[in-house]
Amino acid sequence: MGATGLFGPSHIGPFRVVAELGQGGMGRVLLGVASDGRLVAVKQVHAELAEDDAFRARFRREVAASRRVSGAYTAAVMDADAEARTPWLASEFVPGPSLTQALDAAGPLPAESVRVLAAGLAQALVDVHRAGLVHRDLKPSNVLLAEDGVRVIDFGIARAAEGHTKLTHTGAMVGSPPFMAPEQVQGLETTGAADVFSLGSTLVMACTGRPPFAGTSVPSVLYNVAHSEPDLEAVPPTLRTFIEPCLAKAPADRPSPLELLTAIGTVAPSSRPWPPAVHRLTAEQRAKIDQWVTGPAVLTAPTAPTATEPTTITAPPAGPPPPPSFPPAPAAAAPRRRRTWWPAAAAAAVAVVAAVTALNLLPSDDGGKGDDEKDAQGRKPATTAPSENETIPTPGTTPLSKVRDKYTQRVPSCKEAKGKVEVPAGYGDPSGNLEAVGETPEERNQCFWENRYGDKIAVSWDRHLTEDGKTGAELAKEKYETGYASASQSYERTDVGVGEEAYWQRNIANLYARDTNLELNVVVESTRYSEDEARDIAKAVGKSALKLAAAER
Repeated sequence: MGATGLFGPSHIGPFRVVAELGQGGMGRVLLGVASDGRLVAVKQVHAELAEDDAFRARFRREVAASRRVSGAYTAAVMDADAEARTPWLASEFVPGPSLTQALDAAGPLPAESVRVLAAGLAQALVDVHRAGLVHRDLKPSNVLLAEDGVRVIDFGIARAAEGHTKLTHTGAMVGSPPFMAPEQVQGLETTGAADVFSLGSTLVMACTGRPPFAGTSVPSVLYNVAHSEPDLEAVPPTLRTFIEPCLAKAPADRPSPLELLTAIGTVAPSSRPWPPAVHRLTAEQRAKIDQWVTGPAVLTAPTAPTATEPTTITAPPAGPPPPPSFPPAPAAAAPRRRRTWWPAAAAAAVAVVAAVTALNLLPSDDGGKGDDEKDAQGRKPATTAPSENETIPTPGTTPLSKVRDKYTQRVPSCKEAKGKVEVPAGYGDPSGNLEAVGETPEERNQCFWENRYGDKIAVSWDRHLTEDGKTGAELAKEKYETGYASASQSYERTDVGVGEEAYWQRNIANLYARDTNLELNVVVESTRYSEDEARDIAKAVGKSALKLAAAER
């Protein structure tokens, strides 16, 4: 590491730093100059990530794999140091705006430009997958429109961030909801097919200016990605023929990158494949780079990471709906405000994703406070974030290692949940895995209810059976404490009477419960319910969902 200037180092490894290009959840991106004059983009991770040995190990593996990626449509990795005090990775600097910047400046791309984009992205995925990598975060901000075609950046690096709790504390997300694949939303195995889905969503954004799955909040976007049909109305028919198959819900139904290239067909060569406004952006960027390279370093003070993909989300129709029929509203209850997403609530997004997909919520001990200790609104005060070594007292006196599995049959299907899980009046039939066999996982399932006002309720069951010397109760408790250790937001523990132990996370309306070897999560998303109403709904839903899970089927 070289000498340090006012806000950062003048050198990172062998590269002279001349400017900061941006910041994100994982770190800063800096413009560097090699000794031979080549320009590089240096991604330097945040200091708190560098303190985590597990992150360093993943970073080391992913960098090694990324070095194997070569091709005309990816920005090659030139150097890296996973052992540095703050690890960094340097890749080829490619002049040109990101697809996000191009859309902001020029609007949707014409059909021929989208075809060029599609072919470049498909070939980039061929190269990435050939190296044994899955991108996991393909989106407009990770696509550069160079003067001679497409470049994909940040391949493989998202994997290094998976499972890192301190990264989620920054408000960053591994994956961006409108461009995630259904299997990512549901916490299932992620393969190269997920990249194809993200490619399809990126192409829809490119030719229409909006993603194929919109929503008023993170839960609604995630729900639409997993269960709704994409909005392809504005996609030109000549492009829809190869974009639509990419957005199949089942990974096996999507084309491979090579099959997609065949479907796209031959692309006419062009020295200027993008609209004039995009090429003007590149020219302006080159002029700035010339100033940076010849002048003093332009670095800014590190700031808190922000969301890098500001996506417009469609708002619901105006007009106040009638009050809900269940439960009755308390006279003095203040209405809950629907959570916005980009960029104001990026930190909350992480917790919501965990709640909906991985059942990894953020519970907490109440610190021994009695139920009579409440704030002005009648709520118990939120506690501070616990240490990562802190554990949650287990109810009862029997050690979990001696507790037999209570839930041994498969979890309920959504067809079985119809009429058995007690949702308020006015909600439709549940969607999700409807049948009891075939698509329904034996150990995990999610069901979703929605009413005509756009209110949503999601229920997730996650069953653990005794294996490898640990009881199902021990395994479920480990997951419970993992969520506890990763707590980064306000929450409260309440005696909600759901399962053996349960927590209510009021700021994002989540109920998280454990009953012996079963985890249960209930998410309530609404603009119409007060906090107390949302908790009461979640409590009724949770109790009935546990009762259904224990019933003979």
